[in-house]
Amino acid sequence: MLCHFFLLLFVTGGSACTGQDEHNNELLRQVMREENGHIRWKVYGFRDDPYKEKVEIYYGNGKLKEVYFRKAGRMEGIRTVFFDNGNLSESGNWHEDNRVGEFRYYQQNGHLECVQHFGLIGESVE
Repeated sequence: MLCHFFLLLFVTGGSACTGQDEHNNELLRQVMREENGHIRWKVYGFRDDPYKEKVEIYYGNGKLKEVYFRKAGRMEGIRTVFFDNGNLSESGNWHEDNRVGEFRYYQQNGHLECVQHFGLIGESVE
């Protein structure tokens, strides 16, 4: 199956872009859509930190697949991944593209499958 994508790019500068989230100072910066109009991903910037971004990735059915944060292009902060039924698949914290701390992995039915711990440089400590 051949998928075609097109990119809508919003660059924030002196003026604010629509899509602002008043609770956490997010500004919508980029939207990628498939030809059929379904959103593939969104990228948000933050007014108070120009190097921080939030990325949302979507399934073809429009449900949220993944949310993560990056700073200066590197994964930084909480990342959550969802099954296409909306249930949580995994969650954990990242620091400079490395897994750090507790990661939880779930089955499609929502039951916790396992918990894994990572050290400061992303190695498993179990």
